[in-house]
Amino acid sequence: MTRASNSSAPPSGYSTLSAPADRGGLDLFDVIALAWSQRGFIALIFAVLFALGVAASLTLVKPSYEAQTRLLILLEGDPTPAAAGAGGAFMLDQIMQSESELLGSAAVQRLALETLGPETVLGEPGSETVALRALASSFSVDRAPNSSALMARYEAGDADRAALVLNTLVDTYLAYRQQVLVSAGAEALAGRRVQADEAVVAARGALDAFLSEHALANFDSDKLAAETSVTTLQDRLRTARADRDSAAAGAEALSQRLGNIPESIELYVENGASTLLLDRRVERQQLLSRYQPSAPPVVAVEREIAAIEGFLATGAGEGLGQRRTGANPVRQAMESELATRRANAEAEANRAVVLERQLREAQGEVARLRGLEAEHTRLAQNVDGAVEAAALLAGQEAVAAARRPLGSSSADAVRVFDRATPPLQAQSMKKIALLASAVLAAGIAVFAGLIRGYWVSYLSRPHSLAPSAPVEHADIYPNRYTGAAAAYETPPPVRPVDPAAGLPVLARISDRTA
Repeated sequence: MTRASNSSAPPSGYSTLSAPADRGGLDLFDVIALAWSQRGFIALIFAVLFALGVAASLTLVKPSYEAQTRLLILLEGDPTPAAAGAGGAFMLDQIMQSESELLGSAAVQRLALETLGPETVLGEPGSETVALRALASSFSVDRAPNSSALMARYEAGDADRAALVLNTLVDTYLAYRQQVLVSAGAEALAGRRVQADEAVVAARGALDAFLSEHALANFDSDKLAAETSVTTLQDRLRTARADRDSAAAGAEALSQRLGNIPESIELYVENGASTLLLDRRVERQQLLSRYQPSAPPVVAVEREIAAIEGFLATGAGEGLGQRRTGANPVRQAMESELATRRANAEAEANRAVVLERQLREAQGEVARLRGLEAEHTRLAQNVDGAVEAAALLAGQEAVAAARRPLGSSSADAVRVFDRATPPLQAQSMKKIALLASAVLAAGIAVFAGLIRGYWVSYLSRPHSLAPSAPVEHADIYPNRYTGAAAAYETPPPVRPVDPAAGLPVLARISDRTA
């Protein structure tokens, strides 16, 4: 082998920029070469873009002034109903968060805008919507951790305007805070009490309409009276039925006894001997008034009396005389008793019928009232609830009204200890804008230069990959066999023309199929 075949120098036929195509990719030096080849184009693009950025920074970016104020939030040991934190054990973070939300609320900004006007806020004529947006975007509230001080900031294009707007926002916040925490509490309670009283009137009206519709004076009393009436009628009905059964049983017993008692009996027997004896005794007394007991007329009458008494003593005149019969008084008494008992039984039966009808009516009334009980209970509960709510609100209103003079002092829990003044130094973003313009212009210019260089070097003028004639090195490395080797040297094989020749490979993928 000759020394010419061992030479590693690149053939003279290859250009400098086509060498990366043989290596299959672009390295850092190739990129630097591309950028250097387009240095004029890159400088031109950078100059144009940087000039535009400088012009935009100088014209669009304006200096701004930020006014600051600080507020101290005092914590109260005994909060009143109209003060912040009333009704709960608020911690420091909760109170500070509440004050921050109130200070940055849209209501405060809207009230401040009404005080200043859109032209003062914007520095130029404008609408309220634009002014509100400017207030919301330029105003901010910050707080250091575990600190009871709030820092409010407002940024504007004019120092005096920034301080004026910020101070107006703070003053509006203090006034609105007092209105919300002191005045609005009692007024809200008064309004809620009026609504509660109206609810009581409406609930009672609905209950009265319900009672009138169903012919009731007092539902509970009427229901109790109806239930009591049912109980009383049931007792009376049982008593009437018992009396009816008792009278009927007595009448039946008397009727059976009457069958064994005669309708008429012998009343008495008139005997003449007894009458004659009585007459003789009367006559003897008359004679004794005129005669002596031993006188013959008296003795004769006494003999007759003795004879009659002896006759009667023998019983010979028993059952003799005039007899008289008549109705049996016992039967008559029993018949009278029977009629009375039958009348009582009939009366008790009629009374039981009437009581049964009254009981059915009373039970129907109780059933009707029980069917209305659910609706009445609902309406009554509405009345009770409305009355209770009204009483509760009345008590709260009385307490709030009594303690309202103390609420004004509680509204002073926020103190402004560093009021906003016009800032002396403006904050400008021009330097940052200029630096950003330079970086952006340089990046775009370099990128555009690389794209242009790549296009010009590799895409618009593809290079041939055929090697040039070999360089003779005989004069440098003499060899006695050079002439002989040259005689037998074969020409290099001709490579086929690749349609993708001249395009560098930007990425390699290893052949995994081998």
